[in-house]
Amino acid sequence: MSRDRPAGGRVGTRAAAEVEAAIARLSSSPQPLPVPLRGALAAYEWVAGRRLFAPVSGAQLLDEVPTGAQLAGEERAALRRVHDRVGINLMERDFALGALRALAWLLGYTGDRP
Repeated sequence: MSRDRPAGGRVGTRAAAEVEAAIARLSSSPQPLPVPLRGALAAYEWVAGRRLFAPVSGAQLLDEVPTGAQLAGEERAALRRVHDRVGINLMERDFALGALRALAWLLGYTGDRP
């Protein structure tokens, strides 16, 4: 899928160019990414409109890119997954943690970009 956000657009509180830079940084790693960074990359690709399904909830995009409400909903889904101690394995939890950190950065809850 090749869906692009309009130039100069924003994703949550971040400029689209910042998201593109995060995608480029993570995708160009010469080594396989640790699971949390794979979750972060999946979140970045989703908000950039490159993935049809949200990384944690699996919700399908109805437009080219997620709305603010969809971003917040996915952040809450990731938070629940991270704190779920039953029925989830460590790899799923680590993936959700990476997505959570990326979504928190996108929403402006933290200045730390995964």
